Amino acid sequence: MDRRPDGTWLVTDDKGTRHVAHAVTGADDEVWVHVDGEVIVVASASEQRTRPHSHGHATLDAPMPAQVTAVLVAPGDVVEAGATLVLLEAMKMELPLKSPFAGRIEAVHCAVGDRVAPGRILVDVVPREETP
Repeated sequence: MDRRPDGTWLVTDDKGTRHVAHAVTGADDEVWVHVDGEVIVVASASEQRTRPHSHGHATLDAPMPAQVTAVLVAPGDVVEAGATLVLLEAMKMELPLKSPFAGRIEAVHCAVGDRVAPGRILVDVVPREETP
């Protein structure tokens, strides 16, 4: 299994055939893996897929091909760590994207009804400034 720069995995089956896999953390921190049109629940995880930036921001991106079913935040909203920001639907499953930390929504790059590809940035989050 090899992780690719776009966040997907290249996996080899027992016959030597290579497949691209997408993984997402779902409800109750289950990890769902999407390979060749099938979704398999494989394990528990404690991390969600986010891309940190050097200036402290994080972007949440689509973990697999999906459709946006709800956008629960707007730019400027203050959110707590673990708050659901966007709901996606893929293969008749609901995929919540959650804030990795307490912060403020800097930008929302999707709308209800959008079909999104893996890796498409959906939300930018800025960490909440701590007061001295």
